[in-house]
Amino acid sequence: MRPPIRRRSLLTLTVTTVLLAACASKFPTLDQQKVQLRNGQLTMHRVTSRAVLDVWGPPTYARREHMQFFTLEDGTYMPFFRVPLGEAPRGWDNGVVSGEGLILAYAERGDLLGFLNDRLVYREQMPAESVHRIVKSLEKEDRFKTQLEIAPAPQR
Repeated sequence: MRPPIRRRSLLTLTVTTVLLAACASKFPTLDQQKVQLRNGQLTMHRVTSRAVLDVWGPPTYARREHMQFFTLEDGTYMPFFRVPLGEAPRGWDNGVVSGEGLILAYAERGDLLGFLNDRLVYREQMPAESVHRIVKSLEKEDRFKTQLEIAPAPQR
């Protein structure tokens, strides 16, 4: 005999809540993230921008806006602006995600970091000159944005 639908729904909700809580509890604390960063470990999807900013200091350039990312087979994401228009990145799994994005460029370190919903999803290491070239390109793009594109999204 099957339990009534309400009981099944309640059981499903309870199990889902417990599983979500278990997954959330495995995310490293801010202090754990900082220790990892000091040890040179940048683990995708396990580091927040706050930890990077606290350990590495202010970036050469920062850009926060709604962004789209290609999802790659290795679990990382690549911001659309790093791929030539009309092309797909190597290792693309045909997925695309979007949300609140943050790009932090550290020219002196040679690092370009991308965060989606405040989780590290992209890291590219390159010479400082390349970081500066990308930053100049993004700054040029910023100059041509309309006020609607620049204005922050309303808070809910």
